[in-house]
Amino acid sequence: MFKIMKSEQEVLSHLSKRTSEIMNLSKLPNLDNFYLAFLAKYEGIVITPDIDIFGYENALKENKYLAVNYSDISKTLWIIGRTGQGDEWFMNKDAGNVLFYDHNQGEYSNNEQFIDFSISFLEFLQMSFLYQDLENLLDRKRVSESEISAFIRAVDSIHLDLYELYPFKYF
Repeated sequence: MFKIMKSEQEVLSHLSKRTSEIMNLSKLPNLDNFYLAFLAKYEGIVITPDIDIFGYENALKENKYLAVNYSDISKTLWIIGRTGQGDEWFMNKDAGNVLFYDHNQGEYSNNEQFIDFSISFLEFLQMSFLYQDLENLLDRKRVSESEISAFIRAVDSIHLDLYELYPFKYF
């Protein structure tokens, strides 16, 4: 029912390739290799209304704004996307893990404001496509208790308690 895309290739097959690959990534910091490959070869993507991942140009623009206005935060975090409500998705530059920022907190002041999902960018995409599957199912019908349990198990199989960390609740 809820199938995790295990391989990088399976995840990448659901993305749209750029018309021309970015060959020079010198404008980017040293980040997760899979994320860098995503920026170089693929367009940004809205997977669900809560997961809009920036492509190369938007990532540069958003992170330039972050560096100018929140230099302390930009030293350790890289913004990778946004939600439809204005919350944001980040990557820790050193660890490569994905974090979430709730815009209701106001301006960024320190790294403790961010929820660390302790997952890589690939795992973030795997989780995102599970939520896309859930939204598609919810558009068609009311889900059963067994489907809810299957969904939670699938998300938590990516990382322990990932379902609980996810900031938007469906059930």
